[in-house]
Amino acid sequence: MNRNLHIRTISVILSVFLLQSTLFAQTNQEAKTLLGKGQGLQKKDLGFFVAPTLGLTQMDGSTATLFNLRGGVTVKDKFSAGAYFNTSLNQIKPKSETIPSVYMDYWTVGGFAEYTVLSKKMIHLTFPLYVGYGEVQMDNEAGEAGLGEANFFQLEPSALLELNLHKHVRLNMGAGYRFVGQMTYRNMNQSDLSGFTGYVGFRIGLFR
Repeated sequence: MNRNLHIRTISVILSVFLLQSTLFAQTNQEAKTLLGKGQGLQKKDLGFFVAPTLGLTQMDGSTATLFNLRGGVTVKDKFSAGAYFNTSLNQIKPKSETIPSVYMDYWTVGGFAEYTVLSKKMIHLTFPLYVGYGEVQMDNEAGEAGLGEANFFQLEPSALLELNLHKHVRLNMGAGYRFVGQMTYRNMNQSDLSGFTGYVGFRIGLFR
C-alpha cells in the first residue's frame, strides 16, 4: 500500500515538473522584438520569407550599387534555403575600359543557404551563402554596345547583424565577399570583379 502511494506521489511530482518545463520552454521561444509582441511557440516548424537588400561594392575600381532579392523557406527559424537574384542599379564604369561612352551591367542568379543564430533574441546574427551564375556586359545609351559578354560562377559567403523590428519584419546589415570564378572580359578578369559588398535590407515573412 505504501509502495503504491509512493509511486503515485512520484508520478504527480514528475507530471508537475514536466508541465513547468514545457511552459518554460514555450516562454523561452518567444521572439523579442523592437515593435510589438514576440511570436510564441508554433505548431509548425516551417516558415517563409522574402528579403530585399541594397548593396554597395567596387568592380574594377568603380562603385556599383546592387539590388539583391532572395526568398525561401526557413526551418525552426534557424536553417533557410531558397533562390536569389542580384543586379546592378547604376552604370558601372570600369577603370580599365578604353571606350568612354560605354558602361557595364552586372547580374547573378542562383540559390542560397542560410544559418541564423539565436533568432529569438532581438539582435542576432545570420549567415547567408550565395551560389550562382552571373554575367557582365558592356552597354551604351542605345542598348547593347556590341562588345559581347562574359559569364562566370560566383560564390559569396556573408554575415549580417539582424534586428527583430516586428514578428514579421527584420532589419539587417553586414557584408559579404564575392568570389568570382575564372573569367576574362575586355581588360578585366575575375580578380577585378571579386571583392567585398556592404549590405542593408529587410527580411519579411512568417518565421517559425
